[in-house]
Amino acid sequence: MAIKINIGSLNDGSQQLELVSNSAELGLADGILKDPVLIGFELFKTNFQLDVKTKISGTIFLECDRCLDNFEKSFETGFELVFVQQHSREEAINEEYIRTYPAHMKTVDLTNDIKETILLTIPMKKLPPEKEDGSCSWCGRTKEFWSGILVDKDEDDE
Repeated sequence: MAIKINIGSLNDGSQQLELVSNSAELGLADGILKDPVLIGFELFKTNFQLDVKTKISGTIFLECDRCLDNFEKSFETGFELVFVQQHSREEAINEEYIRTYPAHMKTVDLTNDIKETILLTIPMKKLPPEKEDGSCSWCGRTKEFWSGILVDKDEDDE
């Protein structure tokens, strides 16, 4: 399936739309997202243009880089795109957030944009937040626990 907006059926002016989606519909592998994913669209349409502001929220599954336990992390992200109707004599626009579409096209597909935005929310350093006492909010282990396990390379050589 795909998440498409029917340009032809939209009235001119501002409109809001909310959808509930899942990993399968977005083409994401199992185990990345905790379903459902909430997607909100703020649309503004004129005769030859459609502005789309998207807000995506949900929960992703991550593996802790410290203890290798799986944990959940909520996310909220979004993006903005502008679709402009392309006329036959018009040059292509080289902006990432502006896309042209031919006059005969009736729908725009946002599935890949939503998928990429969700994948970009996955942090490089996958750690749950720490509590005020310095312990992990997910597994409860402290930095002292890890310092007792981790040994400097110089100490091993002796």
